[in-house]
Amino acid sequence: MGILGWPLGWIMWAIYSLVKNYGVALILFTVLVKVATFPLSIKQQKSTARMSVFQPKINEIQKKYANNKQKQQEELAKFYQEHHFNPMSGCLPLLVTFLVLFGVIDVVYKPLTHILHLDSETIALASDVVTNTLGQSVRQIELQIISAIQSGQFDTFASVIGTETTQQIADFNYSLFGLYLGQTPTLAFNVLLLVPILSGLTSFLSGYVSMKMSGTAQSQGAGMMKGMIYMMPLMSIWITFSVPIGVGLYWILSNILAVLQSILMNKLYSPAKYKAEYEAALEAEKERKRLEREKRRKASGGKLKEEEPENEEEDKEETSDGKRKVLPIDEEGISEKERNRRRLAEARRRDAEKYGEEYIEVSDNDLK
Repeated sequence: MGILGWPLGWIMWAIYSLVKNYGVALILFTVLVKVATFPLSIKQQKSTARMSVFQPKINEIQKKYANNKQKQQEELAKFYQEHHFNPMSGCLPLLVTFLVLFGVIDVVYKPLTHILHLDSETIALASDVVTNTLGQSVRQIELQIISAIQSGQFDTFASVIGTETTQQIADFNYSLFGLYLGQTPTLAFNVLLLVPILSGLTSFLSGYVSMKMSGTAQSQGAGMMKGMIYMMPLMSIWITFSVPIGVGLYWILSNILAVLQSILMNKLYSPAKYKAEYEAALEAEKERKRLEREKRRKASGGKLKEEEPENEEEDKEETSDGKRKVLPIDEEGISEKERNRRRLAEARRRDAEKYGEEYIEVSDNDLK
């Protein structure tokens, strides 16, 4: 988390230098992060809208090649490439959110490093005071140093790290409305208990509003999304019981801003609008291909070459093993042997699709 905390720490330092209060700086930082990641959220909403348009075709491919996973993956990759679509692109905002959260945890745990910019040697000496002189654990050590100095151990630390540095730590405002942000919530009935509770409630509200506003409540993945709506609040409560309330404050504020962002995006970038646009684009592409086929038909004297598919759907009429599908039999104008060949081929094709077996072409030996 140190790598993630380093750039965020400089941002927090800049904000703290202006407001001189860590709690207020954390609020401003959270708002800044949401504004910076807003374009990613728009991208995610567009990706969700496109997926809702493409889902019927994706389902069709998955069903058609259910017994041939390799062919299924090939057809899906081909489909995504044709439409310039990456189904994983919608996951980027969620990934960024978690990376920022881990960075924030590091910044909240280490204000002496990120905000006061004390060197590692000084922090190590102060840590020795906490562990050896005061007999405390090294968990959240920088927060313990601040707490010890601000609670009356000034002289103990001043003799080790110097009066100036100790005074700098003593003056550090690590609070919000009088609440020390380095405390960790417990099950005790006090004001700190509100942090995990509000974290869970706002997480649920954020997920619920996001699903409703994004238009995915009726999509194929709605079941999984509904599961996440209930799972994420439980995770939020569990995490905020194990980290300082500064992290919980960040999480609560992020969830509230996410709700407001979902409402704003639904007004400015409606999923229904995007879906209509993508559906219109698909229809336009289909019409373009139809006109091209018609042009080729006229150029060939009114009839396409035998090997050229009449339309896009015929071009993809294949069995689950990737073989060319045998088309319905025209009984007129063919020999008895050819008629039997086609019937046997049709029977084998059906068995291959039904049982997931390999389709074997009909040979002359099969007709003897």
